[in-house]
Amino acid sequence: MPLANFMMGFLNKLLRRHKPPLMDWIQIEVTSLCGSSCLYCPHTVYRDRWDHGSMSLETFRSISCDFKMANLIFLQGWGEPFLNGNIFEMIEIAKSGGSRVGLTTNGMFLNPKNIDALIDLKLDILGISLAGAKPENHDRLRPGTDFNQITGCLLDLKERKAQKKSAVPHVHLAYIMLRSNFEDLKDIIKYAKEINSTDIVCSNLNFFPNAELRNEAVFLDEGKTDYYREALKGLQSEAKNNAVNFFSYNPVLPDKPLPLCPENILNSCFISHDGLVSSCVFTNIPVLGNAEHPLPKRVIYGDIHQNTLSEIWDIDSYRNFRSIFVARQRITTDIDLLADINRLQQSDEGVMNERGNVTLNDLPIQCRRCYRIFGV
Repeated sequence: MPLANFMMGFLNKLLRRHKPPLMDWIQIEVTSLCGSSCLYCPHTVYRDRWDHGSMSLETFRSISCDFKMANLIFLQGWGEPFLNGNIFEMIEIAKSGGSRVGLTTNGMFLNPKNIDALIDLKLDILGISLAGAKPENHDRLRPGTDFNQITGCLLDLKERKAQKKSAVPHVHLAYIMLRSNFEDLKDIIKYAKEINSTDIVCSNLNFFPNAELRNEAVFLDEGKTDYYREALKGLQSEAKNNAVNFFSYNPVLPDKPLPLCPENILNSCFISHDGLVSSCVFTNIPVLGNAEHPLPKRVIYGDIHQNTLSEIWDIDSYRNFRSIFVARQRITTDIDLLADINRLQQSDEGVMNERGNVTLNDLPIQCRRCYRIFGV
């Protein structure tokens, strides 16, 4: 190898070591514990094999040294964040680093004391998981939660924010879009206005911990493709007229995969409650042993107890994984998946449909059976 090439390679490694990348967000699973039993969640289906645990404050503090790498620290994984007894101190630590901070909750812990704490800590984003816009569907699909109680808490949050003259936390409605609750979406804009939310994201059920759940997937309901598409377009128009940001993932399964995954894996990472770093939540489901149904392979790139996040980001196996998607991006035309921090994930509809000449065989093995790569 010529000396010049050797020196450039050495300098590149040195720069990577001392100049951490700027991420859109770092997603941290502060706990895998959850008191609800949502019918579609792997936590419910694999309960007897679940790795129940919470991240220690010591581990969280060690990660905080690298929070400067990201614009947003999001405290969400496969559990309910408020079941970590240190959640408020974790929010405070994350906020002190200058990044925006958010979390997603089932809403059952939003009592007056906790609401006041979230406002005073200036939490930026409060995501609320919904599986319906009325009690009948939501409570059926999310046992252990109560739609009316959650609504009351959100109205209380709205009032307390007004009293404290605070614009935060911004309420983000995270709606799981299923065949059996799709009709509830006709009321979601009205509901958002009622509880003072300006952001709605409708996600597909795209991971099936048991085969029966495939019957709930909107994008597999081929007979109603046109209906779903037109209904969502109508909701987008209604949302715009009501100053609400509405985004829904594709209700139709495309023929070809996207060049880049909507999980934003080039500019984000996921850290599980036990400190293991992966590219996304779908490759780091905390299940112990073998499950009856296939799971996405748990692919871990490092342990935060052994290396810093910036060191793990730069290890060969993780860089090689990301390089596959960098190459896929280069062979497409005008593709730019942008991270909208207010809604976590947002893409221009026209850009999402621009797929170029890419195939599943170009993907890492752990991504080939994942529906997320199709944008659904």
